[in-house]
Amino acid sequence: MTLRRRLLLLLLATAPLLWLAMLLLTLLVTRKEFDELYDTRQVKLAQQLLVLLPDDPAALPTRIAPLPNPGTDLGAADLDDMAVRVTAVNGVLLLADREGQRLPPDAPPGFQTMDIGGEEWRVYTLVTADGRWRISVGQLTEERAELTWDVLASQSMTMLLGLALLVAGMAWAVRSALQPVERMRHALLARSADDLRPVQVAQIPADLQPLVQSVNTLLARVGELLAHERQLVADAAHELRTPLAALRAQWEAAQAADANTGSADRTMAREHAVRQVGFGIERLTRLVNQLLALARVEGESGAQAARGGPVDWQRVVQDALSDCLPQIGATRAEIDVRWPPAGTSPLPLEGNEALLTTLLRNLIDNALRYGGTGTQVRVEIGADALVIDDTGPGASAAVLARMGDRFYRGAPASAASGSGLGLSIVKRIARLHGLEVALQSPPPEQPRGLRVTLRRVVS
Repeated sequence: MTLRRRLLLLLLATAPLLWLAMLLLTLLVTRKEFDELYDTRQVKLAQQLLVLLPDDPAALPTRIAPLPNPGTDLGAADLDDMAVRVTAVNGVLLLADREGQRLPPDAPPGFQTMDIGGEEWRVYTLVTADGRWRISVGQLTEERAELTWDVLASQSMTMLLGLALLVAGMAWAVRSALQPVERMRHALLARSADDLRPVQVAQIPADLQPLVQSVNTLLARVGELLAHERQLVADAAHELRTPLAALRAQWEAAQAADANTGSADRTMAREHAVRQVGFGIERLTRLVNQLLALARVEGESGAQAARGGPVDWQRVVQDALSDCLPQIGATRAEIDVRWPPAGTSPLPLEGNEALLTTLLRNLIDNALRYGGTGTQVRVEIGADALVIDDTGPGASAAVLARMGDRFYRGAPASAASGSGLGLSIVKRIARLHGLEVALQSPPPEQPRGLRVTLRRVVS
């Protein structure tokens, strides 16, 4: 259901209820005003009759008001709804109209609502201080109700017309109020799939600007992810070209050796070509694995990376070293793992242990790969930092400045079997966990090597 339809339904459901409430309130107020008007009329009529009465009741003979002469034009008057009765002190009826004869002779003073002949009457009785006169003025309550409903019916037609106009006005107002949202919807629908420009908020109402800003933030994130993907695809296409060309060259060399050499030379050439093909396949496999790891890491968000609870660094180190065991054995390297003093927690952190294992494995793998045979690697996990030292050839300041760029390999050609993605993956995982990576030349007491330090980002 659209927002416009929802608003219209709510307004259309609310407006009639409010209209009925106003109608009921009008009924109560009108009834109260008519009661006040007719009660005042009855009191005034009783007082006027009292002024006209003589001092001596005996001087007033009994008189019953006759019916009007036939053919008399009474206009819109209705003589059946009012009644007047004057009674002397002894209860003798002295003056009454036709309906007044039905009023009780002993009605208590003041206003009373009573049933007379199956009809409800509103009766006001005025008794003089000396008890000489008792004047009663009555009116049918049905007359008051009829007049109240007549007035209410005439007002209801006007109010009903007003309700129709109100509903039409509300529909127009809702449509006009939602025009900015409609324009934004059409503007977004008209965009191409790769148009991630921010939505303009200049003409957007203030209460919708936070939503538009959130959309712009999301568009920026999507744009960043698409840029990462495009860059990754472009870099991968570029880097995969080299090992594939090398494999093709080695395959062609093997075929040429079979055709142009003797038996012994053919065997040696074939073995050499097969070894080179194996090296090429190994490098290609590593490159593909690193590309997949980088794509997975760059697809993670900070919130996803933070899931998993406190990190168990002992398990992370154990898993990383297990993954590197074949390379440790092949290079006859020495790995020294150092922990903080007893009672001190190693680098308290919450995050994804699988990603952190990938981070540590890449750092150890780089140290082993570029350190050469017999290299020594020290992994030190302190209370506030993770430090990895190696005794490899190290790197110059210019190389250190570029390390971490995708596909950049600062090692010499003989050691350039890596893909240049390891530190990119490390930096991305570290950023997801609120860590910063620092690459440093070896400390003074260590003549060669490289130090990698991971610390919390200070906000």
